[in-house]
Amino acid sequence: MDEENMTKSEEQQPLSLQKALQQCELVQNMIDLSISNLEGLRTKCATSNDLTQKEIRTLESKLVKYFSRQLSCKKKVALQERNAELDGFPQLRHWFRIVDVRKEVLEEITPGQLSLEDLLEMTDEQVCETVEKYGANREECARLNASLSCLRNVHMS
Repeated sequence: MDEENMTKSEEQQPLSLQKALQQCELVQNMIDLSISNLEGLRTKCATSNDLTQKEIRTLESKLVKYFSRQLSCKKKVALQERNAELDGFPQLRHWFRIVDVRKEVLEEITPGQLSLEDLLEMTDEQVCETVEKYGANREECARLNASLSCLRNVHMS
């Protein structure tokens, strides 16, 4: 799926629920593979190495684009046509893995209680207040806000 080759008219076309789900699931497969590679680089390679750092940044950039793609697909489906399955994209737990927010923080959040889209609509201060309620520390909050800023920029462009 090559985001750069998508024309502006294709990007703005409404999608059927079925087509949006197919695209979100396809992108989710790419997200799953990329996260697995990213976590492997973070845990099995010397993160101080320049090549490792470059690979990590490349994967993080790809993942931001994948999440943006899911948000775009979802947005193209009329609100009244959306279902719970489509509303499950993009997955907050995957975003937290990319940003390296501790698993314990995510485990405190009840499914459906908070979404990536909710966080995208918040100010930096609101994001910190929200995730700190679930046990996130200042460093995680800063990383989360930086990553949300990148996602907003990619998604709006």
